[in-house]
Amino acid sequence: MNVTLIGMAGAGKSFIGKRLAKQLGLEFLDIDHDCIQEIYKKPIQQVLDELGEEKYVDMEGRLIIDRTKGREDILISPGGSIIYHPEAMEHVSNISAVVYLRVPFETINKRLENAPPRAIIGLGKKTMRELYHERVPLYEKYADFTIDSEKQPADDIVKAIVAFLKAGK
Repeated sequence: MNVTLIGMAGAGKSFIGKRLAKQLGLEFLDIDHDCIQEIYKKPIQQVLDELGEEKYVDMEGRLIIDRTKGREDILISPGGSIIYHPEAMEHVSNISAVVYLRVPFETINKRLENAPPRAIIGLGKKTMRELYHERVPLYEKYADFTIDSEKQPADDIVKAIVAFLKAGK
């Protein structure tokens, strides 16, 4: 079984993902930190600055496909911009249950205020609010399961996702 968590930066993909992976006995694969930084040996924001948005999204999508093709028992935590790469989203939809961690804009904005810089595709051209409203329909489109993860304890979120997975995709 594979699981992919999608959502905005700050939605909790890594935080919830690590707990969910442990609960299910899956390998946790953080695309931004474990893969992109491992390959480029640089912070992801620097990689984005050097590649540009279009090449970054393409590289991220190809990396997800390459690192997960033919594999089982992984929890995939991609960057929030993965929804801009239809081929990668089709791939993860075919190999995994896709779970959208839905968090209100105000919470995302607050969480990112004091966070270290992140490679957020589109932020130079649009406000965070505009990106949020642009991305939400895409997250909803690709999700097999959506969970409101703002006001629930992490353990309850993990339990709800496990219950969904046990019920079948």
